[in-house]
Amino acid sequence: MQKVRSLISCDHKVVRDGLALIFNSSQNIEVVGHEGADVIDEAFRLQPDLLVQELSTISENEFELLRKLKSLCGWTKIIVLTSQPLTKECLISLLGVCDGCLQGPVLPGFLLRAIDMACFSGHFFFLGSSKKMIQ
Repeated sequence: MQKVRSLISCDHKVVRDGLALIFNSSQNIEVVGHEGADVIDEAFRLQPDLLVQELSTISENEFELLRKLKSLCGWTKIIVLTSQPLTKECLISLLGVCDGCLQGPVLPGFLLRAIDMACFSGHFFFLGSSKKMIQ
């Protein structure tokens, strides 16, 4: 079976390296990039099957980045990881530009399962505790 080629985008090196370790422990995922380089250039150059984007802030700039990634790399599944609470407006924006959303913290096994589901079945949104959802 061919491995899913993945790119990890995150501002924090420790988080990037930790995600790379989790992904590399999977039989189905190969990390092809996880440095702090410009994610748009790196995604276009590497053409990954999967891009995991960690959102430390929920802002219009982040959504614009996701829109650019989706338009330049339409073949790439985009999964967003965030520990920030999501408003209904944020969720609607995410639904339009990404293939999956995980609201952390999440255990490594669940992370890998969610990625499998997003890659092989389409969309996956795990919003964590409904108490975290801002009305």
